[in-house]
Amino acid sequence: MNLNQFTHDGILKDGSSTFIRAIRPSDNQKLIDAFYRLTNESRYFRFFGHKHNLSEEEAKYLTEVDFDVHVAIVSTVQSNNQEEIIGVGRYHQHENKNSERVAEFSITVNDDHQNQGVGTLLFRQLVVLAKKQGIFIMEADILLGNKGMLKIVDRSGYKYKQITGYGLTHVVIKIK
Repeated sequence: MNLNQFTHDGILKDGSSTFIRAIRPSDNQKLIDAFYRLTNESRYFRFFGHKHNLSEEEAKYLTEVDFDVHVAIVSTVQSNNQEEIIGVGRYHQHENKNSERVAEFSITVNDDHQNQGVGTLLFRQLVVLAKKQGIFIMEADILLGNKGMLKIVDRSGYKYKQITGYGLTHVVIKIK
């Protein structure tokens, strides 16, 4: 399976459906629109600082991924007969000091769709894709105030280690 062809149907906690798929270069404007629908707090949690704009270059980097080292998926819904991005999950692959393949992941969910299971669905699908690539360790730096991300990790069902300091938690999750 080519990861850039990935699709998955999901059901949210409120019973509505979402379509999860590989991000595409044509999602550039949809991603920018999704960024501007985020609250300042959500942008802060995702970018670890105050970010008020997403440039065309940044959107291009975030939508034109290679699906080898950099993998990204989106959760979408239909809104006014158009597809709207409500969440994004991604990972970057690297090796750790033990030469193990590791994926550093991030998830962002539109504020209007938080607490509906979007982040959990995205995390589960990132795990599926990582395993297909032979990656069995996922890690992330999460700001301590980002209770939603911490909850996703805690409820994932996987064993994990965390190191907390300087306002953030570094989590290492074994997904084998």
